[in-house]
Amino acid sequence: MTEIDRDPQAQNVAAASTPDTPSAQTPAPTDERAERRFGDPRRETPVWAQAETSGDRPFSRGLIAAGFAIIAVFGGTFYVWAASAPIEGAVIAQGVVSVDSNVRTIQHLEGGIIDAILVRDGDRVATGQVLIRLQNTLSSSTRNELQAQYFEMRATEARLVAEQEGKAEIAFPAELTDKIGDGAARASISGQESLFQSRRKLLADRLTILDRTKAGLESEITGLEGQIASSDKRLGLIAEELRDVEELYAKNLTNKPRLLQLQRQQAELQGEVSSYQAGIGTARQKIDESDLRMVEMQAAQAAEVADGLRDTRAKLYELHQRLTAAEDIVGRTEIRSPVDGIVKGLTVHTIGGVIAAGQPLMDVVPVSDKLVIQATLDPLDIDQVAEGQPAQVWLSAVNRRSQTPLDGIVTTVSADRMTDAASGAPYYQARVELDRAEVARSSVPMQPGMSAEVMIRTGARTTWDYLSSPISQFLSRAMREG
Repeated sequence: MTEIDRDPQAQNVAAASTPDTPSAQTPAPTDERAERRFGDPRRETPVWAQAETSGDRPFSRGLIAAGFAIIAVFGGTFYVWAASAPIEGAVIAQGVVSVDSNVRTIQHLEGGIIDAILVRDGDRVATGQVLIRLQNTLSSSTRNELQAQYFEMRATEARLVAEQEGKAEIAFPAELTDKIGDGAARASISGQESLFQSRRKLLADRLTILDRTKAGLESEITGLEGQIASSDKRLGLIAEELRDVEELYAKNLTNKPRLLQLQRQQAELQGEVSSYQAGIGTARQKIDESDLRMVEMQAAQAAEVADGLRDTRAKLYELHQRLTAAEDIVGRTEIRSPVDGIVKGLTVHTIGGVIAAGQPLMDVVPVSDKLVIQATLDPLDIDQVAEGQPAQVWLSAVNRRSQTPLDGIVTTVSADRMTDAASGAPYYQARVELDRAEVARSSVPMQPGMSAEVMIRTGARTTWDYLSSPISQFLSRAMREG
């Protein structure tokens, strides 16, 4: 190595004295002159000296400017994209497929002894189909006894109404005539018809007797009136004869006994007329009494009918209540399905076994109702979920890559926070309803109880919002704490 190679300053002098180098031909920039004037520590290094000798530098100013320009363009482009490109936001929740009206639990109000079990787990049943039949010996006996009493009271009511309205026949209600084949109904109708005819005949006979009595009295009055007329005629003749005899007696042309005899006959006839008139009065009084007795008979029967009708209707009301209750008990001996559905969770299996009042016997899962998703929301996400928001549903049992999401809509959100009974974790419940067309589009048949993942759309936000939101929240919290 030469002395020049070891001494950097000597290298600089040698480079400056060489006329063929570029630095000798081109004037150095002002900053380079300043560097030569005041000195640059980098120039003391062999690398820099070699670079200056060769005309190159480690970092070119043009390259640096180009780098900054590329960074600025990229940063600006990213900001424009981040500030304008929308990204759909969503709340993710786990859910369970269920039916719109929920599973129906089958119970019995009174309980009883099992007579027959007509279904098994997994059976599909129709609305009203008998599921379990209970023994009904006692309840049927009670119902039949009350029904017979009810039929009797209904027939009695119809008979009393006919008597009250003075009808010649009883108009029985349809609930009796429609059940004429029933022995109790037929016996009630027959008994009341017989009683109606006998009572009607008895009253008619009594009235007939009174009418005949009145007719006899009226005939008697007519006879007495005839006798009075005859006596009056005889009295007129006697009075005329008596005047003649009195004139003769005044002239002493006749004796006194003749006069007295005529006077006696006149008095007797007058007495007979008075007796006849009294008889007429008595007969008329008896006629009035007969009329009064007829009115009293009819009034007494009307009052009796009214009282009987009132009592009968009161008993009918009581019997109707008891009969309705008894028929309900008998009807409940056949436990029926309330909806079309599938039986699950059958809890009784023994014929002759006893079930308690209110004991759950089985569940019926409706098959005709809409399917909904009961989604469990984190309380931190509740402010982003509301009714009417669109949602997408993935079935957990199916590979997500092989299924398309089902579209739904949030129909309800629980008004208050709930607590999971098993884990104690708080949550809100959202109900996502699926259209029947969406259910039919599912790659696998949807069944109540299947797990699902629900993505509830919360609206579009830009990338810049997502990036800046945590920072702004942190700064806002920090400024509050400060």
